[in-house]
Amino acid sequence: MIGRTTLLINPPLVNGVAFTRQGRCQERDEVLGTTKPPYSLVVIASLFRACQVDFRVIDQTAERVSTESVIERLDQEGFRPGLIVFCSTTPTLEFDTSEMAKLKRHFGAPLVCFGPHASAAPIESMQRAPDVDAMIVGEPEDAVLAIAQLESLDGAGGIPGVVLRKNGAILPNTGRGTFAGFLDMPYPAWDLLPLDRYRLPLVNQPYILVETSRGCPYSCDFCVVPFHHGHKFRERKPSVLVDEIARAKRERGIRYFYLWGDTVTLNEKTFSAFCDELIARNLEVRWFANARADNLVDLEFVKRLKRSGCWMLSMGIESDSDAVRKDMMKRLERQKIQLAFLNLREAGIQSFAFFIYGYPGETIESMEQTTRFAIELDADFANFYPAVPYPGTALFEKSRRDGLLTTDDWTKMEYSYYVLDGNGLNEQVVMAALSRARRRFFLRPRYLARHLPDLGRMLLTNQSLVWKIVKQTLMGEKRRPTGPAAKAGTPKT
Repeated sequence: MIGRTTLLINPPLVNGVAFTRQGRCQERDEVLGTTKPPYSLVVIASLFRACQVDFRVIDQTAERVSTESVIERLDQEGFRPGLIVFCSTTPTLEFDTSEMAKLKRHFGAPLVCFGPHASAAPIESMQRAPDVDAMIVGEPEDAVLAIAQLESLDGAGGIPGVVLRKNGAILPNTGRGTFAGFLDMPYPAWDLLPLDRYRLPLVNQPYILVETSRGCPYSCDFCVVPFHHGHKFRERKPSVLVDEIARAKRERGIRYFYLWGDTVTLNEKTFSAFCDELIARNLEVRWFANARADNLVDLEFVKRLKRSGCWMLSMGIESDSDAVRKDMMKRLERQKIQLAFLNLREAGIQSFAFFIYGYPGETIESMEQTTRFAIELDADFANFYPAVPYPGTALFEKSRRDGLLTTDDWTKMEYSYYVLDGNGLNEQVVMAALSRARRRFFLRPRYLARHLPDLGRMLLTNQSLVWKIVKQTLMGEKRRPTGPAAKAGTPKT
């Protein structure tokens, strides 16, 4: 079978920039101050262990190693992959594929790719990555396992979610990949990653992901989650999740956990049971997660989160304009947003708010209104992004239909660029509004005084990150490109 020897790999830095390539997340490291570990790869690795597949897991981004060094390492080990599986993103697809093609040429193994680009725009993704032999639409685990057991990639066309290149033609996928064993999934193969390389900026501690749930019942038109995990909400048992946390602390010494899910706190009843289990076991761990503001209006529920070890919650607020949120299909009420932040502060949980600027139909005034709202909410941390029309999303289709897109360059489909133009908004206007928002939010004397200890810890543990954030956000410095010119930036170590 072609997967008898399989390489699971996260591509390298892009022009010296570290990207997260995990699930819906496809951003540079300065967005959250860290890159997330390639969780999907270690889940697939745990499935391979059960099947007795000979494999390797390499995270080039975390290890800061070049593709040439990977080839040399595998040659020295005598490991010759018959299948190469890699994760990628919309903005890094071109660069990642060019690097993985070096492995393909050396080992003669087919390339299989997965990520949000493949799930949202599979045919166009294949067209933009001619060296890739197959991509997976949706969840990759079962599809990768099925591909690995084939005698030839030619038979992959019947596997749900697989888009196959055969005799130069692209064969569309049938259905979407779904991880049937998600609820009873094995413990991820964390021992195969350099966990010390994934550190939280404020505490300088390693962390791992614990996946609580998949699927989001909401329909925000800028989001790629429904393409990847679908709308059906699936959640793992509280006791199983706490078992996983206890094992990671016992075996790896991990104390910080990113509860990973599209809508982690959606089901208050089962998530309360998870918190109660954590409290009962007294594991003395800290966790953080993404949440929705309207899931946090019950103060007693929020206090339960704190007692269980909740350290921080991040929320997408997007805009203070009801009309803009309605256009986004972001169903949030202003009063519930305000109440959520009040509850988090009273419970002693740090808050991280996200805002989107330049959505079609916005005005300079509506963006300023959002800035004032961000200051009013007074979150502990905030990030301000330009609207990104990821290919395949309703926002992308709307922008293309209305003639707003300024480019078809996927390397600019990320938070460093604004690629829309119309109705008084363009890159210069929107990026200037973002810079003003960041300065007004972060340079408030009250904010600086409250977070002086945080800044001190970051300066002590990661000065380069602090300087990068200052230059690239507060000072509005241009980001380095991720397109063809970026290839010269690959590390040679």
